[in-house]
Amino acid sequence: MSSHLDPVKEKELVELLMGLTNYADLDAIAVVSKQGVKLAYFATEESDADPDLMAAVSAALLMTGDMAAVKLGLDELYEVVVRGKEGFVVLSHAGEFLLMGSARDLTSMGLAVTQMRKYAREVGELLSQ
Repeated sequence: MSSHLDPVKEKELVELLMGLTNYADLDAIAVVSKQGVKLAYFATEESDADPDLMAAVSAALLMTGDMAAVKLGLDELYEVVVRGKEGFVVLSHAGEFLLMGSARDLTSMGLAVTQMRKYAREVGELLSQ
């Protein structure tokens, strides 16, 4: 976790992210600033994800998604989903931050998107206090 959070918020954020892992089969979860700086990161032992690379790529993808949504007249962007042969990444707005979740198991993608949307709102509310 980052030292930028007070201990109470840090504990609440950890509890939220742990709750997300209970409902969605994700290999890695991160809370990232829109500038690509990670605030929190958790990964399973099986995950070989580079947290700094994931944070930077996540911010770039979300900003590109925001721009595309505006240019295409789609209104507010909810999330960006990147799906490949070996897994997927879901990026959701969390207020001034973003919530990133990734997994190798493609069968869990639908549930992950739904849960990420719910938890992103909660993370955004917590971090805006």
